[in-house]
Amino acid sequence: MKPRMFIILMCVAIGLGYWWLSDDAEPTQPGAKAKTQEPAQYEKPVLKAAIIAAQTKPDAQRERHMPVAMTEAAAQVADLYTQQLQYAPYSQPLTLADADRLTPNHFYPVTIPTQNIEEVLTLKVSQYRFVYPEAIELVLTGSDIYGASVSVSEVESNKVLTTQSLIEQEGRYFASISAKKDFPRELQLTVRAHVRGDEIPLVAQVQYMQPSAELLNLEQARVQGSDLLVDARLKVQEAGIYRIRANLFAGDQPLSHVVARKRLSEGVQTLPLKIHQSVLPELATGLKLTTFVVERMSGSPQEKARFGRSKVDTYSLEAVDLSDLQRQPYRPSAQEQQKLAFLKQLGKQ
Repeated sequence: MKPRMFIILMCVAIGLGYWWLSDDAEPTQPGAKAKTQEPAQYEKPVLKAAIIAAQTKPDAQRERHMPVAMTEAAAQVADLYTQQLQYAPYSQPLTLADADRLTPNHFYPVTIPTQNIEEVLTLKVSQYRFVYPEAIELVLTGSDIYGASVSVSEVESNKVLTTQSLIEQEGRYFASISAKKDFPRELQLTVRAHVRGDEIPLVAQVQYMQPSAELLNLEQARVQGSDLLVDARLKVQEAGIYRIRANLFAGDQPLSHVVARKRLSEGVQTLPLKIHQSVLPELATGLKLTTFVVERMSGSPQEKARFGRSKVDTYSLEAVDLSDLQRQPYRPSAQEQQKLAFLKQLGKQ
């Protein structure tokens, strides 16, 4: 095989390996800082740095050294994936440092300095992703503001859809933009603040979409082998592959990020959520599931994921008897073992 062809195949193979490992990554808003999902998960920047380092070498050296860099990267991925498989992929450990999972729909505030560079205006939106009929709520803070307005426009065409004034309350300016069924997915919010005779614009982008499904309730939890099983009931408006996410807490202490996916048809459907015993302490009190995210996953590169709503804010697991849990370590599935073998083989090339 020619050296360049080998390099191309190696990059494709390792890219596929990373894609396998990262299919549960939470999408982040543009400009947001992505956080590590859990300590055992492979981080893309590690592989990217290896590729860049190899590609910056002269052509004569690149053909000789790049396969080595790719092999080392694959071996590192295999080691980290081995650590990740100590826990079930559907219930990975969760800590207070995992902000992207604890607040998956967080909007990162927009700030801009005023004429006095020591002062800033700050625009906060209640969340980044909205599902009809949710209202878009925002607040503007800063010094010497004597009025502000907000216009909502379509990002693609820049067409203004609605405009309204912000209401002042104790030095802060608020607005609640009513839902509209015909809002496009990509929206731009332009807030114009009047400060000391100047008009200062602050621009933010959010997403708005029609619901794909609604989480109605969770049924009584039960023990099944080494798993705690809870059935989620959904009303599905559009058939597809659905992913439900939730966070498991013991009181105020995060324990696990829970993920379940299943192909669902329209109507009322059930999707089981599983929590492996490896993330459940022997003596657990105040167990609850919260931060539910309902997602209809993308079926192709041209199709964007759609999100739904949840009627459930928090679900208590206090009534479940955990003494029947089989305290056995997680055993990777055949597919997971195949992925690991694939990565280990790449690491030996």
